[in-house]
Amino acid sequence: MRRYHAAMGRRVNFYLDDDLIEALNQHTQVSPLSRSEIVAIALRRLLREERRRAQVNVPATEMARRIAAGELPSRRVDGPRLRALPPPWEN
Repeated sequence: MRRYHAAMGRRVNFYLDDDLIEALNQHTQVSPLSRSEIVAIALRRLLREERRRAQVNVPATEMARRIAAGELPSRRVDGPRLRALPPPWEN
């Protein structure tokens, strides 16, 4: 059994359609990335997009986006006042 460094991740097995495997193999021929790296990147992008879609109607997400864009002012709050305020986001 091979042992990999913890930072490298884990080995998983899954099945792909033949046309997807062919496309992946073709892309790997012209890419500096390995098949594992390409699949990991694609999966991360898919999961990030799915999380974004699932959170579209959350008001706190919209508020955070607007604050980051500079549309809403952000203000500093000291410790005692912070505990008195409801959180502006949901987990």
